[in-house]
Amino acid sequence: MSNYTYPNSSLTFGQRDNLSPGSTEKVVKGSQLDFEFNALVTSVNSKLNTLNPIIEGDLTGTSGARIIGGTY
Repeated sequence: MSNYTYPNSSLTFGQRDNLSPGSTEKVVKGSQLDFEFNALVTSVNSKLNTLNPIIEGDLTGTSGARIIGGTY
């Protein structure tokens, strides 16, 4: 399972709001959005569905981990 982290801290979309309207750095390119959306898809798709999860294989966890609900 992966957690989504913003992969490129030097390229934040919010920082572009402070740029002048004619700045070429203000333009958001589709490839940049594709990269972000793909990272989100990978993160979300690798998480366990908490609503009626189906678990296959062995589960390992930290000491004291519990499994509540689901199909085993």
